[in-house]
Amino acid sequence: MRRELSQTFAEDELFVGFRFLYEPSETSVASDPEFFVLWLDRTEGSDQAVHATGIPNIGIHMADRGESRGKNVFMVRFGAKQTAWSRTELVPGKTYHVIARIAKQKPGKRNAYSQIQLWVDPQADDVDQPLLSLSEQDGIHQVRWVGFSTGVKTEREDQIRVDDLVLSRSWHDAFSFLDSSDDPASNSTVPAKPAVTWDQPIEFTTDIYPILRDRCFDCHAGEYPDSGHRLDVRNELLGFSTGQVFAVPGESRNSHLVEVLTTKSDSDRMPPDEAPLPEIEIAKIRAWIDQGLSWDDKLLPTPKIKSDHWAFASVERPPLPAVIATPASADVAGSRHPVDAFISARQKAAGVTPVSAAERRTLIRRLYLDLLGLPPTVAQIDAFVSDPAADAYARLVDQVLQSPHYGERMARFWLDLARWGESQGYQHDIPRPFAWRYRDYVINAFNRDKPYAEFLREQIAGDELQPYSDEALIATGFLGAARISGNQMDKPLQRMEVLMDIVDNTSSAVLGLTMECAQCHNHKFEPLMQRDYYAMMAFFSNGQLGNFNLRDTPAVAADEIQNWFTNDSYRFYLSEAKKRKVDPTDYPAHTWGFYSPVTGNKEVQHLPVVNRSPLPYSPDFLAGNVTHVLVRGDVRSPGLRVQPAWPAVLGETPSQLSPTPRQALADWLASPQNPLVARVWVNRLWQSHFGRGLVDTASNFGTHGAMPTHPHLLDWLASELIDSCWSTKHIHRLIVTSATYRQSSVLDASNHDLDPDNKTLWRWPQRRMQAEVIRDSILVATEDLNRHVGGPSVAPEREEQTLRRTIYLSQRRSQMPDVMTMFDAPDGVRSCSRREVSTVALQPLYLLNSPFVVKRAEQLARIVSAQAGDDPQALIHAVFEQTLGRAPTSEEVGFATAALKPRDRQTGSAKSDGPAAELVRFCHSMMNLNEFVYIP
Repeated sequence: MRRELSQTFAEDELFVGFRFLYEPSETSVASDPEFFVLWLDRTEGSDQAVHATGIPNIGIHMADRGESRGKNVFMVRFGAKQTAWSRTELVPGKTYHVIARIAKQKPGKRNAYSQIQLWVDPQADDVDQPLLSLSEQDGIHQVRWVGFSTGVKTEREDQIRVDDLVLSRSWHDAFSFLDSSDDPASNSTVPAKPAVTWDQPIEFTTDIYPILRDRCFDCHAGEYPDSGHRLDVRNELLGFSTGQVFAVPGESRNSHLVEVLTTKSDSDRMPPDEAPLPEIEIAKIRAWIDQGLSWDDKLLPTPKIKSDHWAFASVERPPLPAVIATPASADVAGSRHPVDAFISARQKAAGVTPVSAAERRTLIRRLYLDLLGLPPTVAQIDAFVSDPAADAYARLVDQVLQSPHYGERMARFWLDLARWGESQGYQHDIPRPFAWRYRDYVINAFNRDKPYAEFLREQIAGDELQPYSDEALIATGFLGAARISGNQMDKPLQRMEVLMDIVDNTSSAVLGLTMECAQCHNHKFEPLMQRDYYAMMAFFSNGQLGNFNLRDTPAVAADEIQNWFTNDSYRFYLSEAKKRKVDPTDYPAHTWGFYSPVTGNKEVQHLPVVNRSPLPYSPDFLAGNVTHVLVRGDVRSPGLRVQPAWPAVLGETPSQLSPTPRQALADWLASPQNPLVARVWVNRLWQSHFGRGLVDTASNFGTHGAMPTHPHLLDWLASELIDSCWSTKHIHRLIVTSATYRQSSVLDASNHDLDPDNKTLWRWPQRRMQAEVIRDSILVATEDLNRHVGGPSVAPEREEQTLRRTIYLSQRRSQMPDVMTMFDAPDGVRSCSRREVSTVALQPLYLLNSPFVVKRAEQLARIVSAQAGDDPQALIHAVFEQTLGRAPTSEEVGFATAALKPRDRQTGSAKSDGPAAELVRFCHSMMNLNEFVYIP
């Protein structure tokens, strides 16, 4: 049975109602399965059509799972695998009033109906209490036909009667049409009074506790409840951690707890998959709430927020283990290097023996690539190899740490953590022309060995620090690196997405915590509450990302911007600026960063932002902006208000945060009492050298992160960082001067059997260089590298004009340089603590076919030709020295000699205007060797 509508319906919601009576045949048994549905479809179908897949179905069926399994119950579905079963069992001979709502959760005529809600025998005030709700489905986008279908499970003798089919845009219209009562009160929206009341004083221990214990605590008690909500803590009933208030003392009628216990919705009623609470128990709970929500603190005390997790304990300096001589340290008389002491103790316990020290040529190449991201030149290698002094390596380390290129190398690690990019991100990804100032700030900070504590302080609260400085304001680019969706017209949501990005990144990069898991509920694994997340957000809620003027920095000519981005990016930027009626030439010297007009330096001015739909900037709004815990993370469901505070498990936040809350946060982060910050940072430094941190999960120091392989060494380095005034270079120096760092990478079979993953560091762990180091190494080998430090970015399409280090190539998030895309560089969307290392065919193909690499091969051929002339042996040696920093072996000389032989003996292969093609190919192949792209 089916009917065609007079017109196609594609609006956002449709209500359908009907009366339904079912009388089985006299021969039917009690458990006889039935199937009968109303369907709504865009096509008619045939008598045999089932109208199931992606089609809204409302009716009865025998449940195949859940509490109702084996019973004929009301259900809704978009297909057999997308069914929601009720607990309302079909009663033969009873007439039912059925109302259903199909809706598009994403409005729009071309969007699909994705939700069905069902009411069976509803009352007038039940509009918000459906019996069933099925959401996030993929259905049809319009309705033209409506019909009823049965299946083979329904016998011909069964009596099924349907009356008063109604389709409406309103629930109340559908209800009124079906309601046959003449009682005017039947349409009243006043909630019915409880069937049972309790007018005696309530004793929590005897009246309420047994109910909660027997019916609620299985899912709603303990440190990490399955439901995410606790009912065994009074504060949690008041919404302390999640913001969602379950009970309002004195107001049971407005309490969520009573609502979920009494709702008619099978899918929403608590406890789930069980019989509802008896009316007398519900009456006691109502009276308990109305009488003030009394509690027994001895029976159910409020738990203290604490943890015995190792990373949350204070950093204490452990004693050094006894010295154990190793082959790598044999050349250092009487050495007692603290790093080696801890490493050797672990190796002895594991039964492994460290391998011998690396030779000098390997060591200098390793040190340069590791600390500078550049290989040493031939002259630098020769100088070190020929230096007989005992302190030659120590002096080399000091020299490398003083190089201005050290800051560039370290900045790249930090920019990965900061999810830095030079664009807004999301769909339009409009450029942020002056975001490069933050990159230069990071480079300069590392080159000057700015104390890590001060480095953090400037990035977290640079706009507030006194006295004012352009440098500190630029440092807020760490917070400002958050993306902004120019397509987001919901401004509260747009602002919340930015603030969430800031909290997620700050907690991950600085604290090593996965706080993003607490956006919508208390953390499932860590002692972190949803309240902690939004209290952390409160530190930033009075500020905003944007362009901000600089006081003491010279302005850059506006037409220079066209050189910083690709032509299409620049044209797009100008077109969007024109739409916003913004002229970039009117801007004074400025930076992209973060600023609060409430607590920041008053001389800072906000400049217009170029984005499709920018986040509105209003000092008055920011001054009055308060932070609430968002119930289930929904910006439209604010819960309890919170004040700025760091996670409670890490220590109590003072009641007065001075001089400003954000400066107090920065001071706390940089405090020796903070258990995480120093540990997380020295672990990242260790990872930068060995490819893997002492804690393998570098941005997750929580209870589900990896345990440290050398916990005492980690704490010793953390305390050493603090005692050295937070000097990053000091930690680098300690690590690279250790015998552990100076080992060779020789494979020892017996060690490998005992420790195949090299967790005890019995040998040097070779690893592939990052994308930037590969490209920069090519430029060093060909003597093309422009070593200028700092300044505006360079569009990748103009790289041949400047040949600068890769860190200076423009990094629009949707248009990253090819070499970075090819070799696993992050996209600037989220914090990256360790890059993935993929091995795919496109990588060698890129190095073989990239015009950039081909030109470098030609340049290398010209260099070695000028050095060695036409002597094949001299050419081979020159190429090896330029690319690998060493002489070739006799076997390699044989291969190379064969490769240099002309292929066409009649015409020859020499070019009148350049080196021989065979030499170019040989140079090109040398830059494709594993040895060239790996840190030895």
